[in-house]
Amino acid sequence: MASTKAAARPDPQHAAAAVGAHKRVTKPYLQAQVVHYKPRVSVLDKELTTVSYHGLVNFGLLLLSATLIRLAIENYMKYGILVSIPGGTVAWIDWLMSLLGVAIVAVTFVVGYVIERSAIPTLGKGKRTRGDVGVPKEEKRTVILHLLNLGFVLVGPGCVTYFGIFQPALGTFVMMCSCIMFLKLYSWAATNFDLRRAYRLGDAKLENDPMRFAHLRRGQLIVEKQPDDGSHSGNDDDDSSDEDSDKDEDVEELVKEVIPITTRASFSLNARALDGIHVAGDDRIDAKADALPRPRPRLRTKTVDGTAEILREMAESKNSSTTTIVEATESQPEEPARVGMSHPIDYKVAYPKNVTLGNFLYFWAAPTLCYQPSYPRMPGPVRKSFVAKRITELLICCLAMYIAIQQYAMPTLVGSVMAIDKRDAFWLSERVLKLSVISAGVWFLGFYAIFHAGLNASAELLGFADRAFYLDWWNSVDLAAYWREWNLPIHYFCKRHIMMPLVSAPLSLSPHLGVLLTFVVSAVMHELLFGIPTHSLKGYSFFGMLFQIPLIQLTQWLVRWRGPESGLGNAVFWISFCIVGQPLGVVQYYYDWVKNNP
Repeated sequence: MASTKAAARPDPQHAAAAVGAHKRVTKPYLQAQVVHYKPRVSVLDKELTTVSYHGLVNFGLLLLSATLIRLAIENYMKYGILVSIPGGTVAWIDWLMSLLGVAIVAVTFVVGYVIERSAIPTLGKGKRTRGDVGVPKEEKRTVILHLLNLGFVLVGPGCVTYFGIFQPALGTFVMMCSCIMFLKLYSWAATNFDLRRAYRLGDAKLENDPMRFAHLRRGQLIVEKQPDDGSHSGNDDDDSSDEDSDKDEDVEELVKEVIPITTRASFSLNARALDGIHVAGDDRIDAKADALPRPRPRLRTKTVDGTAEILREMAESKNSSTTTIVEATESQPEEPARVGMSHPIDYKVAYPKNVTLGNFLYFWAAPTLCYQPSYPRMPGPVRKSFVAKRITELLICCLAMYIAIQQYAMPTLVGSVMAIDKRDAFWLSERVLKLSVISAGVWFLGFYAIFHAGLNASAELLGFADRAFYLDWWNSVDLAAYWREWNLPIHYFCKRHIMMPLVSAPLSLSPHLGVLLTFVVSAVMHELLFGIPTHSLKGYSFFGMLFQIPLIQLTQWLVRWRGPESGLGNAVFWISFCIVGQPLGVVQYYYDWVKNNP
């Protein structure tokens, strides 16, 4: 009874709270209450940098998904199933000619190795003078043989593809193998050329290379300064030093960008790792790549005490990472690194021990275009699960690209041929814009398949430790940043073997001319890669690449005008490259291929 009475008795605190709530509700409200009491910005204002657009992004993705589903249903209702078995409609002659083109590429690989083996000097070290730049008669013969081999690796497969292969996909594969082998053979020959000269001079690390102090005068190679002499001798040396300093400043001015690396638009990847660092041009690319974390160590588990072995290797990896970071911090100069400065030339394999078939085969298979006698390697066994995931992703992306091209791109391309024949600009514009959705999807799938899945799988199998094959090019605020960041193997090749040799001694060309010639070489390679397989050498890719130069100037002007956070430069990049540029180029090449192969 007592407990029942206690439960029935109301709680004084709850009763007071109820009365207070009743009083708050019934209290008179003054409608003159202050609402606007401090200055505030709108949520969508660009000054508010902490707002999240996650909900809008979700809505955009759902809307895009609904649009793509509608297009898929419309495509099925109109055309049915167009996808066939890959290679089922390819003529047997195309397969044979493709094998012939790949065989020619393999022959040039063997020839390049034989040329380098025969070029190993028979003389010992120290047989040359300090001022000799190391171009004896036998070296000239080696250079001529390499040039002939480089020409054959492009001309041979090119002729086979242009005159013997009807299927553009097979032709593109053959020409891709040809162009990649051309770049690798060039890097192999150019690097060994420098190492061979250093071997003759007894300068393994190329610290006193006379080519660094040489220039052309009336067609002759002149060495103005002794490599081991730190003082200037005469006014000519002073003038030469001033000219080199001015040229370095010109190069820095050419690649200088107004975007600091820590801004949200120019660098969203690993921003915390580069907090407070402001660099420009190619140094910005190197800083972004260096800020990427080390690959996860491949743990050893095949031991008696597996746990102890795993802990030991993780500790070694951690200590190694810490040592590397400390050494990099201690060796970092107080002022920003100058453009063109490089890491010390110190390899684990010395010349000529690097000129072996195993070393050359490793470079041929490695995911890089720049030859080195040795590369950073990952210790431990191959991670089979990692390789299986990357290969699975590669196969899925390739299958998705094939379905997208056969089912969706081909009907659009067929309609574009009729639009061009009828000279209907509105119809052609509709075809290009419709194709842009498909080409952009295929582009992203191809990028992921090659640069992430394919190259990472190859690097894991080979123990290749440098996995920086690309940067966050999708955040590029100008086209210059995109061309540097989307394909780091090509960027490093162009910088190492084209741009810097042109603007450095002994050629010492203008930096602007060096950039132009670099784009010309890239334009020629693009024309060979796309023009020959489609039997259309009309310069679409060539002039499209050269047109990138004024677009780079435009996007950089937009960045200076509106700032890197405006997004105008990024919008111009997407419009010019993915929405208009790529689909328009595909339409042009397909039209010529249809007309040339009735």
